[in-house]
Amino acid sequence: MKRVLMILLAVVMTAGVALAEPGANADAKALSVRTFQFKYKTADKAAGVIKSLLSADGTISIQPKANSLVVTDHPDNIKAVATAINDYDAAPRSLKLNIRLIAASRGEASARTVEELKDLQRSFTMMGFNNLESLGSANVESHEGEGGSINLANGYRADFHFGEYDPASDTIQLSDFRISKLNGDQLSELYKTTLNVTIGQTVVLTVARPKGQRALSVAFVARR
Repeated sequence: MKRVLMILLAVVMTAGVALAEPGANADAKALSVRTFQFKYKTADKAAGVIKSLLSADGTISIQPKANSLVVTDHPDNIKAVATAINDYDAAPRSLKLNIRLIAASRGEASARTVEELKDLQRSFTMMGFNNLESLGSANVESHEGEGGSINLANGYRADFHFGEYDPASDTIQLSDFRISKLNGDQLSELYKTTLNVTIGQTVVLTVARPKGQRALSVAFVARR
């Protein structure tokens, strides 16, 4: 009799486990839906930020008029998305830009570089310039999505516009970066570009070559 009861008990326990497993799997496969409203950033750009966090079952619906995203995925993925969006949808970050204008030249004599340009000497040497003269420098502070202007010496001027900071690559887009020079009452544009700049990394650009042995260059670095 005891043996029969033990066999029956084992059968009941096995059946219980078999019944429990489908329920657990169903919970694991359950999908949740959540709407995220953006205050500072745009929904379409945010979709690119969170795309990698979704599972194979996850979907994103962009609502441009409401500037929101409707995300469907497993609960754990939704939590990860919520954390990423909370970090991304932050108030515009404060950013700083330091700009130095340099006259670089080639000469047979020994190299001449003023002290404040010593850190740039290697970059210019690679371009074939061994004499560096500072034409002025300036600093400006702005925010993501805002522009700025810097007046430099000798009538030169720098204008730019900050894009959004990308925490994944630690870069900021510098759009419509322009170097101009005031000639009389007219401002003449010498150089214009748009590029992504790594925070803290100095970028050197050749703006103009007035003569074969000389070049007007600009060095700038963005910081948070």
